[in-house]
Amino acid sequence: MARARKQVTRSFSACWTCRRRRVKCNGVGPPCTPCRKHKVECEGYGIELVWVDPKTGTYPPFCRRSMDFEHTWRGQPVLNEKRLQRLIDEVDDIDAASLEPSPSFSPFTAFSACPSDIRAEADDPTTDKSSSSMSSGAMESRPSTPPPARSSCSPLSEDFNFVARSLTPTIIDRLSASRDETMIFHHYVTWVAPLMIPVDGAQNPWKSVYPSTALRDSSAASRALYHAILAQSAFNMANLHKDNRASSRRKESVALRHYGASLRELSQSLNIAREEEYDACAATLYTLMISEGNARGSVAWRNHFDGVGGFVTHFVRQKPWNRSAQSWVISQSLALSFEISQTGNTKAHGRSPITDILLDGVASRENFGYTIGASCDVLRTISSIRLLAERLALGDVPDDLGILIQTYLAELSPRNHSSIDVDLDIPDRDLFLESLSEMKLLGFLDSLHLRLFRTAALIYLHQAVLRVPPRGVRNLVRSVLTDAMTFMQRRGGSISLWPVFIAATEATEKEDQAIVEQWLAISSQIGMRNRLIAGEIIHHIWLERTQEAIARGLSSDLIIKDWKAVQQRLGVDLLLL
Repeated sequence: MARARKQVTRSFSACWTCRRRRVKCNGVGPPCTPCRKHKVECEGYGIELVWVDPKTGTYPPFCRRSMDFEHTWRGQPVLNEKRLQRLIDEVDDIDAASLEPSPSFSPFTAFSACPSDIRAEADDPTTDKSSSSMSSGAMESRPSTPPPARSSCSPLSEDFNFVARSLTPTIIDRLSASRDETMIFHHYVTWVAPLMIPVDGAQNPWKSVYPSTALRDSSAASRALYHAILAQSAFNMANLHKDNRASSRRKESVALRHYGASLRELSQSLNIAREEEYDACAATLYTLMISEGNARGSVAWRNHFDGVGGFVTHFVRQKPWNRSAQSWVISQSLALSFEISQTGNTKAHGRSPITDILLDGVASRENFGYTIGASCDVLRTISSIRLLAERLALGDVPDDLGILIQTYLAELSPRNHSSIDVDLDIPDRDLFLESLSEMKLLGFLDSLHLRLFRTAALIYLHQAVLRVPPRGVRNLVRSVLTDAMTFMQRRGGSISLWPVFIAATEATEKEDQAIVEQWLAISSQIGMRNRLIAGEIIHHIWLERTQEAIARGLSSDLIIKDWKAVQQRLGVDLLLL
């Protein structure tokens, strides 16, 4: 008589190490009890997703964790019945041959784009716009890792679609040659790119201009940008998988490999420095800078700005940023990043080729600053305040100091706040926003972000020039943090770092600090390490201010703390983007 086979109850809550060792895990930790007992590394319980072979339906063992329905689709747009049925009908009509790469398929995501379907739906008055909103919602509703990849249609700009259609099959094949690279590139467009701009939409250059420039041709400059994009995306994935150290290290290793490849290609391209490769080189320098400061949290990101100055100077006569809309949007990203990041520089920097040449060259357009969510006049004022603060720090006091300060106060006055058809200070804001259509909501949020940037610039003026203690800017701090929380509840964690950080460093009220903690909790889940560094600096400022207030017998809101000095003591250099 055959011995009855022992029944084994399998669990999906075990850590990765115990699953590979095929031992029982108590689900505590990491580290769990069995891993701690046997002195092995506990790889934790983080979610790991891999690509399934489309032909066999198989995937490597122990590489895919189950995720319940609620967490898988949380924060994703809900499709109404009409659109869902249309997508099902289209899938039924697709044969295997039509799934081969072709110029009509968007090369910027792992799946096909259906702009015609989106436009048809947008023009259909019977479509329920609220149920198919592309708004990401509050960051609390997003999973800590991106949801599993799935076929979907995304609204794309006309320029984006034109570039996608014009790419040759050879270039698309280059992207499709590696499944891992395709996945990383897809993560960049669908997760990283929307976080790079406060209000995501058709004008988001990180979903169109940067990918299309990277895939434009096989030149060294385009290859450099391609690898830089993959590096930024892989670093972000490593940060999202930080709870699983083994997975995080693998992603970081991939990122470093592409980072090195980008530097090699960029070095080759800069030796030639042709005008037609300006876009790709400038975009690569920006992306590498973001990868260092935003994704890795490294202090080396300023080295790339040193290279940008010389690079911009080389093109003074040609002024390629005036050549096309793509050149302009890449150039304005460099100019914006430089001016904002220099506010955190502990050393006097003064004017540079980026300020003298690039900023003046690209700031004339009306929509300058849209990628960071600030207006042109506010950004110019922030730059002027920084230069004035550096002069004062060196003992150079201008004769017209009072007039300059009055000019800044007038430029940043609330009467200059951009507005729309509705009042930004409406009493029941949450209830009001629920009643707005998607288009009006985006307009409201655009104006809200412009205002919080302007208000933060006022705080910066009081910090850097007037040396006013937190008590003097209490109302301004409350305004920025309240606007920021409203924005994040509607659009997630893509809010610009600079205005919220500037306000947070002056927060002394318990209520204001609670809002800052909410912001930090949300921002820590999007895979951007500079948000974690920002939190570290803010908490040290609060601690030092409290300790000094106790020692001097004063209220904490009378203690002035220079956040740049605190940053220097911590040995970090925060990229404020």
